[in-house]
Amino acid sequence: MEAKPFYFEDHIVGDTIECGSYQVTADEIISFAKKWDPQPWHIDEQAAKASFFGGLTACSAHIFSIFCIISPQWQNGAVQQAIAGLGFDELRMLRPVYAGDTLRCVTTIDSARPSKSKPDRGIIVYACELFNQNDEVAFTAKCTTLMACR
Repeated sequence: MEAKPFYFEDHIVGDTIECGSYQVTADEIISFAKKWDPQPWHIDEQAAKASFFGGLTACSAHIFSIFCIISPQWQNGAVQQAIAGLGFDELRMLRPVYAGDTLRCVTTIDSARPSKSKPDRGIIVYACELFNQNDEVAFTAKCTTLMACR
């Protein structure tokens, strides 16, 4: 599918976009957590099995990083004409992400408004969810993005 530019004017509030997916591996969980969050349930498989989680889990920073990779991979072939990310709100870790889980992102256009100071751009708020392979929501966030107009 050929990539097509997706500008501010193309956003319709309420539309939902299927995005990319990502399989989480044990090696990646351990490697990431050793640097950024060296808790036993993130870096030691035996300790993780004995923990509250019952298995090796990705740390929240890792989950957010995966989200940042797959959320712009729109399956409809569109390429957002983003100028800048303006912020992330309401980040929620709703369930553990385990080694072997496959996460997929679904994005809904929550709101859209023209910029008050720059007529060549607008502001989009995306409501994003990461689902695991069982269609359980593991992570949610609201992402505000400065978008180019046509």
